[in-house]
Amino acid sequence: MEIDPTTKDVRDMNDQIPQWPLKFLRAVCPDHLIEEIEGDLLQNFYKDHRKFGQRKARLRLTLNAIRYLRPEIIMRNKFSFQLINIMMLLNYFKLSLRNIRLSPLYSFINMFSLTIGLSSCLVIYLFISDELSFDSLHSNRSSVYRIYGVPHYSGNGTQKIALTNAWTGPSIAEDFPQVASFTRYWTQGKMTFTNGDDHLLINSVAAVDSTFLNIFDFNLQSGNRATALAEPNSVILTESTALKLFKNTDESLGRAITIQDTEYKITGILKDTPENSHLRFDALLSISTFGKNKMFSSTWEGSFLNTYLLLHDGADNKELESKLSDFWIRHTGIKDPDKGTTLQLQPLSDVHLQSTDMDHDYNNYRKFNGTYLKVFGITGIFILLIACVNFMNLTTARASYRWKEVGIRKSIGAKKTQLFGQFIFESTVMALLALVLAMLLDLFLIPFVNQLTGRQLLLSSLFAHPIQAGLLVAVTILLGLLTGIYPSFYMTSFNVTSVLKGGIKTQGRSIFQNSLVVLQFGLAIGLIIGTLVVTRQLSFMKNTDIGFTKDQIILVGMNGEVNKKLEVLRTEWLRNQSVSGVTASSQRLGTNLNGWGFKVKTDTGIYNFVPSNLNVDFDYLKVYGITLNDGRDFSREFLTDNGKAFIINETMARELNMKQPVGIPAGQSWYENDSLGAIIGVAKDFNYNSLYSKIGMLAIVCKPEWGYDEISIKIDGAHAKEIIPALKEVWDKNITTYPFTYSFLDEHVDNLYKSDQQMSSVISITAIFAIFISCMGLFGLVAITMNKKIKEIGIRKVLGATNFQISSMLSSSFTKLILISFVMICPVTYYLLFKWLESFSYRITMSPWLFLSGGLITIIIALLTISYHTIRSARENPVNALRYE
Repeated sequence: MEIDPTTKDVRDMNDQIPQWPLKFLRAVCPDHLIEEIEGDLLQNFYKDHRKFGQRKARLRLTLNAIRYLRPEIIMRNKFSFQLINIMMLLNYFKLSLRNIRLSPLYSFINMFSLTIGLSSCLVIYLFISDELSFDSLHSNRSSVYRIYGVPHYSGNGTQKIALTNAWTGPSIAEDFPQVASFTRYWTQGKMTFTNGDDHLLINSVAAVDSTFLNIFDFNLQSGNRATALAEPNSVILTESTALKLFKNTDESLGRAITIQDTEYKITGILKDTPENSHLRFDALLSISTFGKNKMFSSTWEGSFLNTYLLLHDGADNKELESKLSDFWIRHTGIKDPDKGTTLQLQPLSDVHLQSTDMDHDYNNYRKFNGTYLKVFGITGIFILLIACVNFMNLTTARASYRWKEVGIRKSIGAKKTQLFGQFIFESTVMALLALVLAMLLDLFLIPFVNQLTGRQLLLSSLFAHPIQAGLLVAVTILLGLLTGIYPSFYMTSFNVTSVLKGGIKTQGRSIFQNSLVVLQFGLAIGLIIGTLVVTRQLSFMKNTDIGFTKDQIILVGMNGEVNKKLEVLRTEWLRNQSVSGVTASSQRLGTNLNGWGFKVKTDTGIYNFVPSNLNVDFDYLKVYGITLNDGRDFSREFLTDNGKAFIINETMARELNMKQPVGIPAGQSWYENDSLGAIIGVAKDFNYNSLYSKIGMLAIVCKPEWGYDEISIKIDGAHAKEIIPALKEVWDKNITTYPFTYSFLDEHVDNLYKSDQQMSSVISITAIFAIFISCMGLFGLVAITMNKKIKEIGIRKVLGATNFQISSMLSSSFTKLILISFVMICPVTYYLLFKWLESFSYRITMSPWLFLSGGLITIIIALLTISYHTIRSARENPVNALRYE
């Protein structure tokens, strides 16, 4: 039964009919069917309204309209474009170029916005791809896992330690059939390589198992992968190291060289480790060479190397991980849950991006906070979205300038879908041209980004794979289609008679257009606030008191010979009035100190755990200005201070509930329980790692016989670089086997946050891009609005309105939209920034002023953008305004 549309209740329903589904239907359905289909839909709407109510009736009408988006309808309707021939497409292309030429300002804004958006997205894509490619060269990547430990002791439970002891890997491989192989990676740091009379300092040397090259696919140029590291005193060199020692790599294989006074045979040459590998080395030693080292004793105490497992195909890593607790108890005998360690598996694919909370992770080259990839990805989408909003807003706002063109084309027989196709084609051409310009811009932008971030990004890598290049073009075309859909619908929706008579009147900007402006500026405000917070956090980290002196300290590398002559060097250097102190240590502060097994003897028994450890010279605390809260410093007057005296930090005393720590028996894990030393002092907590990590437990020992890796020279009253020649002169006189290499502690500490500084710069640049693109779009939108309001402005001026009143009236609507965008974006921005700040152990509190500043900056920039047009329009002679059109 049909419902009469002329009855009163049906007329009331007509006001509640959603219009966009009907417009959608008219766009996709054939002209000769639209009247019948639309009538049926309206009849169903009336029935549904009476039966279910307004809300459900509107929903059912929308769903019924969408159901017509079917292939059989699309193929016979307007979207087929009736197989538009090439000549038609060429005509569309000419029209596109003509419209660009006739509207240079708006075409420039659209083109520039899309170019910046695409350019930013391409760079961000290259950056993300580079980070995700880490360790992708290894064919076993999905089956390789790194073992890490979570120690359990009072106050702890979340600390992750990337190191294990020497027996973890072999024992797991023996106990669990899921494990196909294992390898250990023990960094040796810098070592002196000697070939005849040539002494060469090699920066990164590691000892590994013979299985290393079977698990990791590093490119072995010569030698046997299976046996190259099987025998003790075997060494594999990288190509660059071999070329430094020999004239060419061919003559190096099989030769003997001396490394730290021990003779090794060269059994292989490796291609230099690629940039996207978390393991970076210049030479590999066979780990069997160190079989008699005390660190390889049968004890399970102490962690000093990385262990990697290769699982069989199909093996369940979670099942294996669940069995490691019993494995630990079985091998260590430690059943107390507060004294043991939980072993866990980290996939190789996560090592680079998911290890920012991992302590003692010094064998993880250029590890990166994976959260930043999400931030960059979102930022790139934001900028591209802002550019698309510009295009949609400006194209829609300028629709009135093309209504006559649309009307004439319709009057001579053009169908709506043909016009729709023309406008879609124009937006697609614009997107493709923007892609070309974006790639040209990136030719200049990428070198700058590489310099800023220390990466080696290449634009050519986008075309390394045909599929990737095709996908890039396809995404750009899709972008053009999506960006052009709304303006195309809008410009083809008017009646031809009204268009040609000039009877179309627009009621200002639509809700949709206003929403786009709100979205656009909301994203820009969010990026500006994010930039302010990131900059504030990094400034806080740079200026926070870290608890020790970092300025005016020169760091000099050392080897065995230097250790033997340390006192000679110290004496001669101290004769220089600019040198106030000389000391030495096993490690540099801020470099993830080694975790050695440590034990303390209490009334309840021996307590084993793994704190950070530092072997220092007697004068270390004085030179670094480290304060003692209790006890005394190391002294040459006490014989027991040589390896049997320990200074701990406040955190260790607190977490182990030591009320009176001075005098408590303590020692390294390999010390016999009846020959322990004692705690002689408690140092005030200082940040021996970066500010990303909380201050953990630290044990400091003074044992010169163990050797030091670095000398620290404190300079007073002189610029550090001015005294280098004098220091080198003393060095060259006394040291013959080790080159004089130096660096500055303050630069090292600053470099700890270099990655975040770089990322802050990138985010700042993207924020500038975002606000610039938004303001360009606003500039164009205001210009169009002013042209439409020329008569209104003239009438208001004739009636006595001042320039200030007119300017305020014209800018108030845009200001309101920006304020709305500020209110809407603040909660989202706060949440995202709060999650980012959680990655820092020491962080700022987000003040409301940071958010207000971000909003205020945006409003000021937007008002300056608007003011050009508003002031110009307000000062226009009203006579000229009223003669308009």
